[in-house]
Amino acid sequence: MFHRLIRTLDLHDGLRLPVRIGRHELLLLHEAGETWLVQRRCPHGDFPLERASLRDGVLRCPGHGLEFSLHSGRCRAQPAFCLKRYVLEFDGPWLGVSLDPTGGH
Repeated sequence: MFHRLIRTLDLHDGLRLPVRIGRHELLLLHEAGETWLVQRRCPHGDFPLERASLRDGVLRCPGHGLEFSLHSGRCRAQPAFCLKRYVLEFDGPWLGVSLDPTGGH
């Protein structure tokens, strides 16, 4: 099922939009013309990532400073931790995500 997140016209650099879809807590990020959708909390320390810094496709957790590649989801310092990423889709002027009712994506 497609879930609308934001109109493409509303995307702007610095965007950090927390989104809840059912039991999924997600975070929509937009920086330097790129947009990502990831899990909202750090897989290492469960810190909310809305205040994370983002530079060159790398998200730095505000809790312990771990850095995650938004292209692969992998943690640079501790590869055992991986940030879950979601595929964004377009529907007319809307950017969104498809999640099935069983919790998959």
